[in-house]
Amino acid sequence: MQKNKSKIPLIMDTDMGPDDWFAILYLGKRNDIELKAITISGTGEAHGPKGAINCLKLLKLINKNDIPVSFGPDTPLIHDHHFPKLMRFVIDKMLFLKLPKTKKRPHSMSAVEFLNQFLINSDDKITFLATGPLTNLALLFNRYPAVKDKIAKIYLMGGAIDVAGNISSVNKSINNPHAEWNIYCDPKAANIVFQSSIPIVMVPLDATNHVLVDEEFVQFAKENNDNPISALLFRLLKRFGSRIEKGMVSLWDAVAASVIGREHVAQIEERKLIVIEDEGPESGRTKEDLQKGVLVNACMKIDKEQFVSHFFKTILQE
Repeated sequence: MQKNKSKIPLIMDTDMGPDDWFAILYLGKRNDIELKAITISGTGEAHGPKGAINCLKLLKLINKNDIPVSFGPDTPLIHDHHFPKLMRFVIDKMLFLKLPKTKKRPHSMSAVEFLNQFLINSDDKITFLATGPLTNLALLFNRYPAVKDKIAKIYLMGGAIDVAGNISSVNKSINNPHAEWNIYCDPKAANIVFQSSIPIVMVPLDATNHVLVDEEFVQFAKENNDNPISALLFRLLKRFGSRIEKGMVSLWDAVAASVIGREHVAQIEERKLIVIEDEGPESGRTKEDLQKGVLVNACMKIDKEQFVSHFFKTILQE
C-alpha cells in the first residue's frame, strides 16, 4: 500500500456475531481504511444495545475509542425470522470471553438517524460494509433516500447463489435449504438495499465456503498468543470444537472485509439477483433472475492463502 494513497472512509453495519468481532478488529488495524463509525443491526445475532457495548469493548482493545457506535431496532421489516434465543443470549455475552471494560456508551441517536446525520455532513462519499441483516440500511434508504448519493459502494456478506444456504446448520427445524442467515433474517430489507442503485459487491456463501478455518489456521492463532487479537481469536476458535474439524466454520465477515479495496483476491462475476420475500422454504433466497434481477458484483471464490496471509499480517502489526 502506497503511503500517499488516501484511505477508504468506511462505515460498518454489523450484527456482532463472532466473525464480526474479528472483521472489526481487522478493519481497525488496516492502514488503508479509515473506520468512521459502526452501527449494529439488532435483527441479527446480537441484540442492538448489547452488541453496541460489546463493539465498544472491541474498539478499546485496539485503542480506537473515538469511533462512534450506534444500534438499530431488533424487529425486521417483515416476518419474524430470528436466530435461536439461546444463541442470541450467548452472543450477547460474547461467548463469555473476557474483554477490556469501557466507560464509553453507544451514540444517543438510533443507527438510522446517526447514519443520516453522518452522511449529510460528510464531505466524502462513504463506503459501507454490511455483515448482518440489512435492516438499518433499508430503513435509512426508505426514510432518507437522498443519502444514497453519499454512498460510494456497499460491500456485504450475505446470500447463497450457486450453493446451499446455511439455515439448517443453526436451526434444523426450519425447512429452508436455500437462504443464508443475514438475508433470511430480513429479506425485505435485502431487496431494498439491492434495489438502491448503489454499487454492491456481495460476498456470499459461494465465496466464504472456500475460506474455511482449519487446524493450521487455529495453530497460527495459538502461536501468536502474545498478540491480544490473536489470543482472543484462539480462545474463540476453541469454542467451536469439532465444528472446525467438520469444515463448518469460516470467518465469514472477516473474509468479506478482506475484499474491500482488494477485489483482486476474489473471483467476481456479475449476477442479476432477486431476494425471495414470501414466507416459505425459499424465504430469503438470493436467486438469479435474468429478467427481474438486480445486477450485483458477486464474489464467487476467494483466494484463501491471500486472505489468511493478509488477515494475520494486519492483526499482528504494531
